[in-house]
Amino acid sequence: MKRAEVARAVAAAATEHVVITSLGSAGRAWREHGGTNPTFYGSDPMGAAPTFALGAALARPDREFVLLEGDGDLTMGLGSLLTLAGAAPGNLRVVVFENGRYETGGGQPLSAAGLADIAALAAAAGWGWTRTVERDATAEDLAAAVTALLAARAPALLVVRVDVEPSPYGGPGPHSGGEARAVFQQRFQAWDHMIENGNR
Repeated sequence: MKRAEVARAVAAAATEHVVITSLGSAGRAWREHGGTNPTFYGSDPMGAAPTFALGAALARPDREFVLLEGDGDLTMGLGSLLTLAGAAPGNLRVVVFENGRYETGGGQPLSAAGLADIAALAAAAGWGWTRTVERDATAEDLAAAVTALLAARAPALLVVRVDVEPSPYGGPGPHSGGEARAVFQQRFQAWDHMIENGNR
């Protein structure tokens, strides 16, 4: 299973969702293969994406959100699984790209890679819906899992075990953190306006 396949599956199914990505390869996969959704691409500090997505979802309960999360980013802040379960946002769903490595930093293995079950950790933390898609799943299996995630009662979490693929850090993006936030806000507002006027 390639990261690009996951990004394309989410783009096909989550056409009405706001997308938040973690820093690193999950964000790059979405940038290269994802949809036209308003998207905030996470940056430093590592591990902040889940709670950022939670804040966005709580601030806009009238919109649906998808967090595209790397397993390395999630590992940096596993306590966020408890935080999100406790807050129970009804409009936030999470897709975790799991390859057991810190891909951007050079491919170092995660602690307990191949041993820990992220979906089981989330379930134990109180998430009502969790699933895992294996690396050898078909495109149809992946599409069905993404559709089920988006239909599930949120918060919900789907782990997709993806292949190890080089994804070197390409340097800083074109915008500073503040500029990236402003660009996201502008695109979100324009998208919001289109939806409210039935032009989406």
